Formats: sequence, structure tokens, C-alpha cells
Amino acid sequence: MKPTRIRWVVAAAALSLCSQAQAAAVLFNSLNSTATLLFTGAQDGATLNATVKFTLTSWSAQTATFSTIVTNNSSGPGQNVLMAFGITAISPTLTGASTNSAAWGAGIDVNFPSFQNIDLCLLSGNQCAGGSINDGLGMGGSSSFNLTLTTDASDNFMTQGIGFTSPYAIKFQGVGTLGRSIEFEGCIQGTGACGGGGGGAGGSNGNVPEPNALALLAAAALAAGLARRRTPRLPWLPSFSR
Repeated sequence: MKPTRIRWVVAAAALSLCSQAQAAAVLFNSLNSTATLLFTGAQDGATLNATVKFTLTSWSAQTATFSTIVTNNSSGPGQNVLMAFGITAISPTLTGASTNSAAWGAGIDVNFPSFQNIDLCLLSGNQCAGGSINDGLGMGGSSSFNLTLTTDASDNFMTQGIGFTSPYAIKFQGVGTLGRSIEFEGCIQGTGACGGGGGGAGGSNGNVPEPNALALLAAAALAAGLARRRTPRLPWLPSFSR
């Protein structure tokens, strides 16, 4: 194999690993399946921390209801108000989403600015992009509601399960000393490098592992070594023998 091809193969493999690291999924495939999303970050002196726990409590072929508990454990300067969170991809394809709460709304196929279009957004303001900070969930607050999802007749929640796939998005307003509005990504609690306790009975968490940085460096070093070993002798350089 030529040196240039070796380098390209290793680079392609590294890119493939990096793209896989961005995907993390949880499958709800039986009643009482549960999973918790964890969001942690820091901005302008504030420590942002929130959890969202989903538990599948009832379902039929085209309808599924989740008990949902949202907690804002943030601390530090600023108001650090949780305004919205969302899931980029849900399967099967949703036809509707609603809650039984006056404080939280739900929308499908909506714009979450830093994440562009996402399949599901849960919001305490007017829209996923934000709203009045007074409508959000403040520090130390917790909120619970039922989330109901629907799909069309060509799909079946009970035979296919319900898959949530990352990125998992969250939005805070009034953050830190500067009172900024920020969005960032969360993870499935208890999987991979995501902290805290694991999921629960009946569900299956499928976190795609992040590539090991040392392994990628080793692969690059191997490629460089193979390239040096296979570099052909230049025709104008003499060959000496004893």
C-alpha cells in the first residue's frame, strides 16, 4: 500500500470514530423503562446542572406516555433558569407531542437554535429559542408532568420500541454574572463518561463510546511509521555496498 493511501485510510477511520462518538441512544422497549438525561456546564461563575428523567408508564401501538421529572440543580451567581430541553432524533417518527402541564409545552420538528431542527422540544417559555425568564424553572426547582407522544399507523411503538438519540439539548437564561443565554449538550446518566446512577428496569441504554485520544494518536504514529518505512529510494541517490 502506498504511504499516501495508508495516511488516508487512518484519517478516514479516525473521522469515523469521531462521528460515532457524537451518537448516544436509549431505547424504551417495555413499560417502566426509564432513562435520565444529565446536563452539566459552567459559565460566568455559575455551575449549571439539570436532570430530566423519563419513565414509560403506558403505551399502545401509536401512543406512548412518559412520566417526566425535570430538576434544576444549578448554583452560583445569576438566575440560571432552565427554559427548554430537547431530543434531536426520536424513532419511530412522531406525529404529535403534548403534556398535561400548564407550565411545560411540547413541540415536534422545531428549531432549537444551536442544534437546528430537533424532533422533540419541551419548553417552559413561548418557544424553544427562549422566552420570558419568569416562565422558566429556577435554581433548586423541580417539575413533573406527563409527556404523550404519537406516531402514525405505519409504525408501532410496542413492536419497535421508542428510541431517543443524541444530541440532547438544553437552554438556560440569565446565566452567571453576565446573565447570558446559553445552550449545550447533555448525556445519558450512568453511561460512558456521563456521571451519576444508571437507567432502570426494562430499558436499554446504547451509548456509542467516544474514541480514545491515545488510540487515535497511536494510529497516526503507526501511519507515519509505515509511510517512512515504505518511502521508495529516490532514483538519483547512489547505493553503496561494502
